[in-house]
Amino acid sequence: MITVSIFAGLVAFYVWLLQSRKGTLPITTTDCAYNRNKYGQILNWDKHCLYIRGKPTLIFSGEFHYWRLPDRSRWESILKKYRAGGFNCIRIYFHWGFHSPDKGIYKFDDNRDVDYLLDLCEKLQLYVLAAPGPYICAETQVGGFPLWLAAEKLEIRHIKFTGFKEYDKNFVKYEKEWFEAILPILACHQITEKSDGCVIALQIENELFDKVRKIPFGLHDEMRVLCKMARDCGITVPFFSNDPDESGSFIAKPEDDAKPSTNFFNRRSFGLDLYGFDKYFIFSPPDAPVPFDFNSEQDPRKWKPWDPKDMVNALDHLEKVVRGFGHDAAKSPIFIPELQGGWYSSYKLKHTFDDVYNYYGDRFTRIVYDSILAQGCTMLSIYMVYGGTNWGTIGDIDGTTSYDYSACIRESGYISGRLRNLRLGLFFIRSFSDIFAKTVRVKNPNISASVKDVFNLQRRAVMDSGGQASAVVFTFLRNFTKTGSSQFKLFVNHIGAQGEKETFDMQCYLPYKSSFIALGNYVTSTGLKLIFSSIPIHLRILHPPYENDPGKEIWIVPVNDVGEFAFEGEINVDGNLRSSIRSVGDSIKVVSISGIGYSRIRHAEDSRDLFILALDNDSLGTLHAVFDESHWAQAHNRSLDHLHSPSIVSWGTQNVYFDLKNDIIETEYGEYEKEITILSLRKLSDHTRVEAYPLPFIYKKQLNKFSAVHTTPELFDWNTRITDFSKLEWRPIDLKNGGAAENYYTSGHVIYRAKFPSMKTNKKIQLSINMRHRCTIFVNGKFAGGHMTFNKNLFFPGTKMGPEIFAFLGGNKYDITKFINNEEDNFIIIMVENLGISRQSVVFNDARNARGIISAKISGLSNVQWEICGVDVRRLEIPFITSGIPDEHKRIGWIESSSINKHGVIPDEGVKWWSFKFRHPIDPKYKEMINAPLRLVLYGAFTSYIFLNNTLIGRYYGNGDGPQHDFYLMDGLLKFDDANQITLMVYSWERVFNKDIKVEVRGWEIDDVDKSGNIIRKKDINDKPWIIMREKIQLN
Repeated sequence: MITVSIFAGLVAFYVWLLQSRKGTLPITTTDCAYNRNKYGQILNWDKHCLYIRGKPTLIFSGEFHYWRLPDRSRWESILKKYRAGGFNCIRIYFHWGFHSPDKGIYKFDDNRDVDYLLDLCEKLQLYVLAAPGPYICAETQVGGFPLWLAAEKLEIRHIKFTGFKEYDKNFVKYEKEWFEAILPILACHQITEKSDGCVIALQIENELFDKVRKIPFGLHDEMRVLCKMARDCGITVPFFSNDPDESGSFIAKPEDDAKPSTNFFNRRSFGLDLYGFDKYFIFSPPDAPVPFDFNSEQDPRKWKPWDPKDMVNALDHLEKVVRGFGHDAAKSPIFIPELQGGWYSSYKLKHTFDDVYNYYGDRFTRIVYDSILAQGCTMLSIYMVYGGTNWGTIGDIDGTTSYDYSACIRESGYISGRLRNLRLGLFFIRSFSDIFAKTVRVKNPNISASVKDVFNLQRRAVMDSGGQASAVVFTFLRNFTKTGSSQFKLFVNHIGAQGEKETFDMQCYLPYKSSFIALGNYVTSTGLKLIFSSIPIHLRILHPPYENDPGKEIWIVPVNDVGEFAFEGEINVDGNLRSSIRSVGDSIKVVSISGIGYSRIRHAEDSRDLFILALDNDSLGTLHAVFDESHWAQAHNRSLDHLHSPSIVSWGTQNVYFDLKNDIIETEYGEYEKEITILSLRKLSDHTRVEAYPLPFIYKKQLNKFSAVHTTPELFDWNTRITDFSKLEWRPIDLKNGGAAENYYTSGHVIYRAKFPSMKTNKKIQLSINMRHRCTIFVNGKFAGGHMTFNKNLFFPGTKMGPEIFAFLGGNKYDITKFINNEEDNFIIIMVENLGISRQSVVFNDARNARGIISAKISGLSNVQWEICGVDVRRLEIPFITSGIPDEHKRIGWIESSSINKHGVIPDEGVKWWSFKFRHPIDPKYKEMINAPLRLVLYGAFTSYIFLNNTLIGRYYGNGDGPQHDFYLMDGLLKFDDANQITLMVYSWERVFNKDIKVEVRGWEIDDVDKSGNIIRKKDINDKPWIIMREKIQLN
């Protein structure tokens, strides 16, 4: 009986919890829904894809954080690399805290000018998925909320305590204030309001669960009020969610609105126009987001490779799960607003982002992309494509200065092998987008493989292209074989035009942990029927009939001595590739090719040509293509024909941007890239033919001679000074209210001082201190110790995520007896560095986890008066640009000195400042033609905050608390016509001798052979820094 009662009570509680989460605000899904009747001709969707201006449109997006690029002059060059990478869209987190240094103040100037950013997206013809939060997570302080908000007595994100929410009207007032500041700017750039607008959808909140492991958590009223605010602020594009995973949160059920109810047990849920979910699933071993991790392998040399089973288990069920949610999730495109493209790193670890890059490899993102497309996804955004830098203190406790993310574009701007591989996949789908936009899964595939774990699945097009007689089939191949074999057979079951059945095999080459999408059952624009291709087709180019030219189709493929093409009917093959043809039955011809060059294939009774161009790996790694979109073409009065076919293709240089408006090719190239090859019907005035491809639409141009640059400038004009703690402005503080957030000292350091009388005693005197996260202690001007309290594990002291249940265990004791004065007053100075405010992610209430001193006690003393000083971030233009040391920009007191390399670092000197100058190695008159990224290299067991020309750009922990030694010196912060100045705020917990210190400015000597972009540590006589030349080429 008792058991039954308990069970009944639990059921009743669950029902109450479920219904109470649905809320009571009189705002329905229909009230906030996208107005299809009004805007449907501009933007619409079905279960397959978006339609923009009536055209099926695939959305291939990449995350871009403007607030991680403090020099806005680089925004355009980085976004051009997104375009060059094959993306047609970016998703942007708009950072509330970055724009709001204090309550009621909003800044949208300079590097916060989002109107300029959106203008730039329109200029570069990039769609935008806008994500203004209010919460954004993104490994930034307070998850993007303002630092001042953390000090307010509010339930941030309505989280009352970890695992439970309660609607907070006062918190909503601040959210409304932010939306009213940011959304009118976004509204002006909506595709629904501007003929060449870029914003196609708006994300509401971020990773907001409805249920966590079936337990109701999310507040529907939270979503309701934010959506209503957004509509009131002029947002007319669709709303979308990003569920933390495929959990079915906030799916629109508009049919329920037809049956309103005020009954508690029949409350209605709330949903958004488009259901989206995030997908992260493979993590570098020490960085796995698990609640407890006590024994993960720290040494990257010993990491086990990622397991393909983890990818299979994470991705291969998505279509079934999402469609199984029903309602509008079954009627809208499968949409992933955040698809893993790397991973971040944290403190107290031994590895760098170079190690993370090596762990994933250069094909990881491509395999993820192909596997997601296999699930019918037509809207995705990769997180990250370019990570950028956690300059200043904008990163939270979970991130060091670099936010490289081992992404497609490395922090220095280098286009890695990961993007080069992904780009080929993007080009394939974009050039067949007229077919791929609408597909369904094939229940009975006609392809099988001779080995296991190579064939994934097939999808069949449900729309015709160019008069296709039957549906095109896409076969998804992914080599996860246990043996790692790269060569195997594919078996093709084919039914001919007259119903005859043939089964035949084709050779295929696919390296382990690689993937591609094979084309089949496709009729070319020249009339050839392709049964199946076991060779990857990276790009399709269509040249329509013109005057006496009947038109042609061109495929770009890799040099491949194994794969084959199977065609139906009699064909003729010529060209300079080695080729052979074998017959299967009466009507199938299987063609194999080898070498670099081209083949021309014709139907025996047709004069139209299919050209197959075989490119080597280096050429494929630099393959670029320009695609137009109907929206942009219409806005700029360009032709709407063959938008899925690139009009210009090039290879031979590492980065290319096609300026369609001015008919200019902008290219960037390295020392060993001597020429650019262009495929186009439009010729250059000074072109020459290409020996390997002697065709009238392919030509090359020699590039300007590369200029050598010495990228290790001399460091000169060294000066130094010491912070005098006695000259700082102190005020009394009760340690119970002495934290960083309560006093708005939330960036960098906060300093505490205690004064107490002389102590004549034979007893040991101890200082007991509990603080977050790093403390450095001075007693009477002498260094007395320091430590860090940081933990990856949930609930533990200094946890990077979640509540600190065991915060009281985070203390440390120091014997300060030998530093005590027996004849005069004593002073204790404690500097406490806050690594960042936690970000209130998912279900956690951790944004108010203590920072600064939590408790401090000196043995034998009961009433010690403490004082505090720091930098109030509300008084700053940007609240993340301070070390927290109040005299950081002091101009007097500097003295000329030898370099820190000669002096060393002495703990008793306290906080010491060093400055030096250097000149940029590029002559100012060549700065538009040559780009030579620079880095600051630091070694030595000291701590340093790094200022470049008075901007705080990084934090260095040479004692092992952080692994980073190379700090990107942002191009836009550097001076070319004057000396640059670097200032280092330095202190240490140990004596650091000059022989152990390295401070130098140099270029990026990186791996440009395997294209990882990783820094080369072992110097070789042939190692040269990565430098690029720029050239503009005018098309006729």
